[in-house]
Amino acid sequence: MAGSRWGEWWRWTRYTLFTGNAPQVAVTRSPALRRLRVVAYCGIGFWGGFVALLTAPGTMRGTPLAVALAVVVVVPAVLALRSPLWAWRLALVLIVLSPLVYPGSARQWGWAWSPGLALVTALVLYVVAESHTQGVVARVAVVTGAVLPLHVGDWRDWLMLLAMTIVLLVLGNTVRQRRIAEDQRAAAATRSAVFAERARIARELHDVVAHHMSVLTLRTDSARFRFPDLPADVRAEFAELSETAREGMVEMRRLLGVLRTESTGEPAEPQPGAARIGELADRVRALGMDCEVDLRGDFDEVPAGVALSVYRIVQEALSNAARHATGSRVAVELMVDEVSVQAVVRNTAGAAPAERGGPGHGLLGMRERVAMLGGTLEAGATADGGFRVAAWLPVAEREEHG
Repeated sequence: MAGSRWGEWWRWTRYTLFTGNAPQVAVTRSPALRRLRVVAYCGIGFWGGFVALLTAPGTMRGTPLAVALAVVVVVPAVLALRSPLWAWRLALVLIVLSPLVYPGSARQWGWAWSPGLALVTALVLYVVAESHTQGVVARVAVVTGAVLPLHVGDWRDWLMLLAMTIVLLVLGNTVRQRRIAEDQRAAAATRSAVFAERARIARELHDVVAHHMSVLTLRTDSARFRFPDLPADVRAEFAELSETAREGMVEMRRLLGVLRTESTGEPAEPQPGAARIGELADRVRALGMDCEVDLRGDFDEVPAGVALSVYRIVQEALSNAARHATGSRVAVELMVDEVSVQAVVRNTAGAAPAERGGPGHGLLGMRERVAMLGGTLEAGATADGGFRVAAWLPVAEREEHG
């Protein structure tokens, strides 16, 4: 046990000092934030190099060595964009060597390092703590604190520098922890939305299946009246089928009781199909938007579950267009053939500013429905600033081949 703990300690120490490269914590940033980050880090680095050049001791100021050292001071800030640990290692080398190159800095400034190097080192320490786990951050604090006394004569100055180092590391670690908590909350919200959408889909499909089960029960019950000359064994078979269908109806009602909680408040009513998509278009037109519907194929032959999913996908796409592209032109295309249904909803850029609100889960619900039926979904912005949703759904269950 002690050996394994020692091995783990050495593995993390070796990672921090020698092998660690890319950040451990991946952060998703928008293109604008990435550009701003590059500008900020490079700006701090070049300013630090400029200050280092200006604050060189009098005998060294303007010499090629001073210019070279000022250029090197810029590197950790730029390197921190991709590899904070390598930026920290380079900063440590500068902390150790620059006082040897500039022995007069301590007499001139009271510190062995130029203010420019201090600024860049502060940035690097923050970025390391923001992008690495606490084990790495703790080792960075220990090693940095051990290096500082090499050029600090008063232990009180060393304590002050150590405290500043710890503050920077704690600040970066706090930002990292907050980001992790936000990511976890977002993931939990997404999982909750997925479960809620699946429950909603199940409730809707319950109504479709229950309708088919009711029809089956009625047909098997009435078979002996519609075909009075049936043999006794066939009548018995129909009776068993009718009883099985009734038992299935009972289980379906129990399932509905589990899925339809008090909080939903959703009435049990016939679920809409593709034939009612014209009503959705009328609602969009009532908002002052131009909406065209192109129906090709026989939707009467589409299975009820697939028709319901097509309706919900188009409904969500039209709602998004009305919400985020007010005043746009919308085109709905529905095509049915022997094997599939294809639904395409396009809208142009809105004439009015898009509504600002929290992130929704409309696309997530579309993807759940399409995945349930084994179809495909494409959704994304178009070149003219609009949006396009295209769903392909099979109309029959595909067979699995081993």
